[in-house]
Amino acid sequence: MIRRLGAALSAALLTIGLSACSPPNLGRVVPQAAAPEGLRTPSATPPPTSTTTPRPGPQPEEKHSGKGNASVPMAWPTRIGFVTFDCPKCSGHVAVNTENELIVNDVGPYKGTQWINDMPDHRAKTFTVKANAAWTLTITDERGLPVLQPGKPLSGKRDAVFSVPDAVSSVAVTTKGNGNTAVWVRSGDYAELPVNQLGDYKGSVPVSGPAFVSLEGDGTWTITAS
Repeated sequence: MIRRLGAALSAALLTIGLSACSPPNLGRVVPQAAAPEGLRTPSATPPPTSTTTPRPGPQPEEKHSGKGNASVPMAWPTRIGFVTFDCPKCSGHVAVNTENELIVNDVGPYKGTQWINDMPDHRAKTFTVKANAAWTLTITDERGLPVLQPGKPLSGKRDAVFSVPDAVSSVAVTTKGNGNTAVWVRSGDYAELPVNQLGDYKGSVPVSGPAFVSLEGDGTWTITAS
């Protein structure tokens, strides 16, 4: 199965390169922790504002459908969106990309969810679809995501994104498949890649909700919040 290993590895390498030689707030960079209040020097200058962008209000669902290869303009604004691509009768290579990233790269029937617009100043405007059967592509805000509730496992297969409420501090992940397993955690304006390996995976990932967790893989998975 052809997976998004290249996309996940490229994103990881981009993070390393940017953190070494680029100014802050570019790409998927983990912010530095602020100094404790007791150690800050008093100043007449107002304290800096939070770097976390407040979540915008509800955004109507956007849906496209087609058959075979296509170029699809989208109306989704400059905010994070969650794209579900479904091609139940596809065979051969299946791919979906924007100007900024490859979000689907698989073989055969496919249904999965990925996010877009997670990097500042990188708004997606067009989807390029490679498929040989009828498909649908749906974009939603976080209201369209499954929610990870503590102690309630969710199971499924292929790529998925979850909404994590503030009561959660970690998620346990178990995957079975032949390709790559990647787990992204997005909290505030930043995303991290704590898991990126070939083959099956079983482990726990710290997550401070509210956040989003993206699970990428070509097999089955079970995820449980705690």
